[in-house]
Amino acid sequence: MKLMELCLSDGFGGLELYAAKVIRHYSLQGVPCVAVIKQGTLLDRRLEQDGIPRHTLAVRSAYFPLIAALKLARLIRVTGITTLHIHSRRDLSLAVFAKLLSGASPRLVYTRQMALTRPKFDVWHRFLYRQVDAYLTITRKLEQDARKFLPLPAARIHTLYYGVPKPSPPAEELCRGFFEQTGLTPGKMTIAIFGRVETGKGQHLVIEAVCQLTREHYDLQAVVIGHVMDETYMHTLKAQVSKAGCEAVIRFAGFHPEPPSIMGCFDVVVLATKDETFGLVLAEAMRAGTAVIGSNAGGVPEIIRDGETGLLFESQNAKALATCLRRLLDEPELHTRLAQQGEVFADRQFSEEKHFERLTAHLAGTS
Repeated sequence: MKLMELCLSDGFGGLELYAAKVIRHYSLQGVPCVAVIKQGTLLDRRLEQDGIPRHTLAVRSAYFPLIAALKLARLIRVTGITTLHIHSRRDLSLAVFAKLLSGASPRLVYTRQMALTRPKFDVWHRFLYRQVDAYLTITRKLEQDARKFLPLPAARIHTLYYGVPKPSPPAEELCRGFFEQTGLTPGKMTIAIFGRVETGKGQHLVIEAVCQLTREHYDLQAVVIGHVMDETYMHTLKAQVSKAGCEAVIRFAGFHPEPPSIMGCFDVVVLATKDETFGLVLAEAMRAGTAVIGSNAGGVPEIIRDGETGLLFESQNAKALATCLRRLLDEPELHTRLAQQGEVFADRQFSEEKHFERLTAHLAGTS
């Protein structure tokens, strides 16, 4: 297999992180892998830091990228690419035209990570999807939506859950240092929420729930970890903490370069997004042996089996989240059981090694 990873996205969220991860994996495995990205993006800089060669490509029109497609088709021919792997819907037209113009007919595999919201059975999308050889979704729910909304044979649509590495237990010094740096108190139940600081991630729900329990005299604290994407929202969160009078139990830690390395330092990791397609942070926390709570929406119920591998709460409902946290505080044995069972489940379901075994089979057409 000679692989081309195409990702021209400007951002650097889960989609781009996954593309970087796939490029890094196959490059390290010695699989011929050509990375094609957009110059100057965070993905470009991440690959540069990793010392991974890449080609850059500019596209003027996402719908009819003929000039870019001709350049990409030539690269496909010159490098002998057998599989073209894409991650963003904006790259679909480019990939299809490049495939057709290359004369090499590489296998086209599309990993879909974002939600599908409407049917695409018009002539244009029928033309595009006719060239997609395998369509990989990151949850069963997304697979069901793909079968409903896309002009693809069911046999070409497959669920492939993310894989995450098994972290080593964090050293006591690492956790102690993080707690000291952020002003957290050792010995208290500590809740962490990881992710970009923006309204959709729901940090305000965690703050409201923790402040409520503090007023009920429960001994707990919370830390918000992530890059601030919305300064206005950040100011709102700090005002919320001040108004509730719970400055002593809420900390803002900012960006952390390797979240999985510290997940084992906390008692609970919460995902409070309104409607998360997957919820990678949950799988990472579970593999670290930390109990998890997630909003009952999107793909999260596929990760958390309520009462077995974690707890679910009604999306956008801070009182429901507080109820979940209260259960873990009142029932230490439940907290321990959920953490243990969650780890066993995640080790089986979200193994990085098994993920790449299955991905390789889909890319090579041997699945």
